[in-house]
Amino acid sequence: MSKTILILDLDGVLITTPIWKSDEIHSDGYSDFNKSCVKNLNQLLDLKEFDIWLSSTRRTTKKITEFNLIFKNRGINNSIIGFLPEYPNCENRKEEILEFISEYKIVDYLIIDDDKSLNGLDNAIKNKLILTELMNGFNSEKLMEAARLI
Repeated sequence: MSKTILILDLDGVLITTPIWKSDEIHSDGYSDFNKSCVKNLNQLLDLKEFDIWLSSTRRTTKKITEFNLIFKNRGINNSIIGFLPEYPNCENRKEEILEFISEYKIVDYLIIDDDKSLNGLDNAIKNKLILTELMNGFNSEKLMEAARLI
């Protein structure tokens, strides 16, 4: 059975620090994640097998091995298997995701992100989007929405 691709953002999904505040820093030196959002993500990961692809702009600052250690340190049950490629022709997250889905011919996926450019996706793709809010992140309401989608 093939796994569902989870296209995952960090800010506004697992990191819910308001933009006017500095991130709280975990003991490993990286931004802390909202514990409730991590718990909800783990519940989602228990419902179905996912391959996690990180879409966050933070993907450009660390290697996959570093992010996997960060995920492990925060109690996330799955590892990241890849980063969305950096497409030089893309101007926003919407374009990056469309390019990724097209290039990799992805059919079974779920997107969790707070980027408002994703509101402009075609309905067929938008129907696989869980759009979070910066300060609420992947809360229990968004977990229920995701569970219904999968």
